[in-house]
Amino acid sequence: MGTIRITPSAGSDSKPHFEIVFVPYHGRFNTPTVKISTHDELVQFLMDIKISEDEAARWAGKARSQGVVLISGIERTEAQFRENGLIA
Repeated sequence: MGTIRITPSAGSDSKPHFEIVFVPYHGRFNTPTVKISTHDELVQFLMDIKISEDEAARWAGKARSQGVVLISGIERTEAQFRENGLIA
């Protein structure tokens, strides 16, 4: 269980993208940063980690317009996080 942090990046070294990091509430995990290129890919990524389509679109929209977004209370299995690249 933890928080998903989505940070939009203007892409100073490459094209614009979103950076996604899983921040666990406890324990030590190697949590790499996942980079997503577009708003639509971000919505799909959030749906892949079992967030409903409406919620995924809402969070992605907030990230695009407001900046850093924290989605707290995300509870998934370690395998689900691992297959989506949020835990190494």
